[in-house]
Amino acid sequence: MNDDSEILSEPCCSRKERQREQHRREILGAAEQIFARKGYHAATIEEIARESQFAVGTLYNLFKNKDELYHRVIEGFICQFREELEEKVLKVTDSEQAIAALIDLRVRHFERHREFIRISLELSPASRLDPCRALPKDLQQQHERYVKAVTAIFKRGVDQGVFDAVDPLYLTLGLDGIINAFMAYWSQQEVNGSLEERIHDLQRQFIGRIKVRLTD
Repeated sequence: MNDDSEILSEPCCSRKERQREQHRREILGAAEQIFARKGYHAATIEEIARESQFAVGTLYNLFKNKDELYHRVIEGFICQFREELEEKVLKVTDSEQAIAALIDLRVRHFERHREFIRISLELSPASRLDPCRALPKDLQQQHERYVKAVTAIFKRGVDQGVFDAVDPLYLTLGLDGIINAFMAYWSQQEVNGSLEERIHDLQRQFIGRIKVRLTD
């Protein structure tokens, strides 16, 4: 959170730099759509240029090649997720509510990028069980930070007697495994029920099984 505050306090960039960044965002948005529609291998720089309404030369001025575009799309997802995690989960002091908020965030984030995630999983079959494997290696450290942050929430809940006395890391990995399995399934299958119903069911089923049961 301190790092985010430092970023926010940095001087505003120039008009030219802001315009350049806006162009990058528009191109990355177009790249996500083309990758999701065509798949990584079939997608071309020319198609992404047409989708974004920029010249091919502009794309090459901002990105080295298609591989970097793909990499930056994934990086954008991670940055967006990290910002929402800070705001919607890590600031929640009640550990049960924080885990419920995390499940909500994970599922909604997946739903927003469902088609692109499906393509990413297809590029790496092993990532169906562990989507982290679909991340470029230099971005996998972000996942490690995520694991540490969620483990801290579970530890707080265990220490407060809210969750069963289980190793907090096991709870983190267990939740991650369940969500990843559902995401892999949902990326390939039509599912019944609304998004809200699926989120509620996951929250109820997981949290209900790790909460300390009070006895008379």
